[in-house]
Amino acid sequence: MRAIPKKLLIHTAAVYQETKTGSGWNGATLERIGQLAHVRIEPSSRVVRDKNNREQQLAATLFFDCRNSQNTAGELREDLVVDFQGQKHRIVSVEPLYDGRKLHHYEIGMVRYAD
Repeated sequence: MRAIPKKLLIHTAAVYQETKTGSGWNGATLERIGQLAHVRIEPSSRVVRDKNNREQQLAATLFFDCRNSQNTAGELREDLVVDFQGQKHRIVSVEPLYDGRKLHHYEIGMVRYAD
C-alpha cells in the first residue's frame, strides 16, 4: 500500500504535555514537547471507549502517516494535548493501522481539551 500523499497531509500542530504545578483541580500547566508536521486533522463524531471504559465522542481524528509525517514530540500517547489552529484537543485513542506486513499510519482520536 502506498503512503498517504503529502498533498493530503496539509496540517501542522503543536504537542503539549500536562505537568502538575500544585495541588487541587487547577494545578496543571502545559509544557510544549514538540510538533507534528504533514498530518491531517479531520472533524469526527465517532464514539470510542477510553482506558476507564467510558464512552467519549471524538471531536477530531488526526492521521499520522509513517512515511510522510514528521514528529518531534516523541511517542504519541493518550493524555497528550494537541494544539491545532488555536484549538486544544486531548488524545484519547491511538490506533495503529497496518498494510499487511508493516505499520502504515496512525489514527489518533481526540476530544476537546478543557483549559
